[in-house]
Amino acid sequence: MKGKSRLLMVLAALCPLGLSAQGIADVVAALEKTGCFEADATFNVSLPQSENDVVYNVKLSSAPAPSSRLSPCDYITEWSLETPSGPVKGFSAYFDGHHYRYRNERLQEYHLEWDSIPFMARGNSEGVQASAQFTDLYPAYIAKELTKMSADSRYALTVKPDAMFDGKKAVEVKAVMTVNDVEAMEKRFIFDSSTGLPLRIDTESNPGQITEQSMLVSYTYPAEMHCPELSEETLTASYPEVFEKYRENNFRIENLAGTQLPTFSLPTTTGERYTYHRGDSFAVPTVIALLDPTAGFNAEIVEAVRGAVDRLPVQADVIWVFNSTNVDAIESVVPQIRVGEHLLMNGKSLARDCGAASLPVVIMAESSGKVKNVVLGFNKELGNVVLQTMALVE
Repeated sequence: MKGKSRLLMVLAALCPLGLSAQGIADVVAALEKTGCFEADATFNVSLPQSENDVVYNVKLSSAPAPSSRLSPCDYITEWSLETPSGPVKGFSAYFDGHHYRYRNERLQEYHLEWDSIPFMARGNSEGVQASAQFTDLYPAYIAKELTKMSADSRYALTVKPDAMFDGKKAVEVKAVMTVNDVEAMEKRFIFDSSTGLPLRIDTESNPGQITEQSMLVSYTYPAEMHCPELSEETLTASYPEVFEKYRENNFRIENLAGTQLPTFSLPTTTGERYTYHRGDSFAVPTVIALLDPTAGFNAEIVEAVRGAVDRLPVQADVIWVFNSTNVDAIESVVPQIRVGEHLLMNGKSLARDCGAASLPVVIMAESSGKVKNVVLGFNKELGNVVLQTMALVE
């Protein structure tokens, strides 16, 4: 049996999962109706040849995404693992065609508008948003898994409607995968009868063989659940060091045009402080140059920006922002500031908040604080780009 017909005929007489359940289809329906979701999960992996289990602590948070073709929910997953050398942490997130995953001091990001291929399923491989570690622990993804199992002749599914778990009424779903007459995997899901939420997942892979592996997932829930607020800004605020140190591409900075400059408050080389709040206006149109004093072409960038500003028919200010606190190194690039210029240091946070994975970057902003144009790196046309852009802003 395949498809929905097999789904409906697997077993009958389920007890209520918050509704009048009749079979696997009702379990799936209840999972798909999960709204805002939050849970702490313990993910325990046991191997016969190892004395110590591998134990992950996982924090799950998701919001339904019914109109999305790529994922049934938006999510942020945070995990940690204790190792002999200390704790290891990571996260993954998906929302609105954007996927981020961080582990081992590497932040990978995928954006649908840049490249749709990583998001597409190919054969038995899911897209990046669905294959991130622990994504299969979300109710919406468990629903997808049960649906696939129900349509796969290798699986035999049974439902126990009157199970008990931790003193509570529960529904147990057992899936056994058989390949060439050999049991390859047994998986047992336990759901709360009243809410339909998962309570425990047990998986036995290759039972009785040297490659046997056991996985146990236990869920705990807060008193109230809330949908996560997901955007690049909220991720950057939650993981400032990750985005500052380990970002591998310039997606954010290249899409900065048309948005407001982020808030920043940075020291000058003379011990003062320059502060700008998002949404505030500048006195005049302003060029912000994000620089690394150790990089090449700094002298050429300063010359190009100043030359363009000098040729403008209107006044424009320049803010030189360095990612260093080495005053001598900074002042070797900009020995003296001119009228309308500001020399700031320790600007890693501003580069991070703008999404600049590498420097130099030259940002051109209207007096309203809205970004008009961005140039990454140095090229011989920088002066002309600054001149043409700034001549048209107000």
